[in-house]
Amino acid sequence: MHSALSLYSWPMAHSIGLKIDHELPVSNVDVKIVVASDGDRLGVVRVSRGSIDWKPGKAKRTWSLTWEQFDDLMRQFGHPPR
Repeated sequence: MHSALSLYSWPMAHSIGLKIDHELPVSNVDVKIVVASDGDRLGVVRVSRGSIDWKPGKAKRTWSLTWEQFDDLMRQFGHPPR
């Protein structure tokens, strides 16, 4: 398992798909983003008004963060775009 800091050294060979389960209005829709690396599904990010969720690979469990927690996490471990 990789620590959050070791993610910086991973190659950027990821593919991302977007799945929207509902029609507009956008304010009432959850957005699901499928993330894959080298053809293997890494997981699904679900974005909603109240939280951001991560469901890894074929896991049954989903991890959730409030937007405030996500903000803290990104400020601690993220980096500005290049």
